[in-house]
Amino acid sequence: MNCQLTIDKEPFSFQIEGDFFWGIDQVLFNPSSSVIMNTSWKKDGYALFDLLTVEEFNRIQENISSLLKSIALEIGIDLPDHFSPEKYHLYFNTQELHNQVIQKTRFLTFKDFKIDFQQLCTRVSDFIKYPLQLENPLLDEEIVILRISRPKSLDINPLHRDGYLDIWANVLNLWIPLAGCDENSSLPVFPESHLLNETKVYRSETKGARINGLGYHVPGIVDVKGGLDLIRPNPAYRQALLFTPFLIHGAAINQNENKTRLSLELRFCKKGI
Repeated sequence: MNCQLTIDKEPFSFQIEGDFFWGIDQVLFNPSSSVIMNTSWKKDGYALFDLLTVEEFNRIQENISSLLKSIALEIGIDLPDHFSPEKYHLYFNTQELHNQVIQKTRFLTFKDFKIDFQQLCTRVSDFIKYPLQLENPLLDEEIVILRISRPKSLDINPLHRDGYLDIWANVLNLWIPLAGCDENSSLPVFPESHLLNETKVYRSETKGARINGLGYHVPGIVDVKGGLDLIRPNPAYRQALLFTPFLIHGAAINQNENKTRLSLELRFCKKGI
């Protein structure tokens, strides 16, 4: 099926496989129990936040470069000592190689990074005026996802709400730019879409959407009554894009000509659930 959307008023379209249906009469977002209930941006559903120090940002970048070099060795790619993640596409230059990387980077954990995530969680809790915790009781281990999008590619998630999955219904999403992130490549969001009734959303079942042969756990959204009009908030390096898991987001098409985009996605959980 063809998914048609706009990002910052520019039209895009791509093919997505799956069986799709209109939702039932319900609004999934509950403003009285959401972790963003005390914020000034609860209607928009997202905000930008100064999250990382210079040292923390540099340490994460070093972790990512080391991780990619390690994966490259495993799959037989020789990366130069001066390897820059923005040039990822020059070395992992086939869909098969890229998919091998994605299988290893979509389920990293806090242990893969030399960073104090508890300190980050406390900063975000203070910002949103709501208590968060690192531990998600519905998971055996916390998940950190490295998102990699090569230029002019379909290295993207379908549009989705993380809150469709019970494990993500009580979290706050953080999207953190690492390399190649700008107004042409950063994560698009659909403002106020967390308030939409499901009868206006055309989506797949869980694990029911595929793009370029790659399957996704979250249900894919291919249409919304009134149109899919997204924007790129475009956080600066060391900032995070914070958003409710019920906000429609994804389809982060990288329009840059020669820069791979890398970002981290993590979630802090509502405290005490």
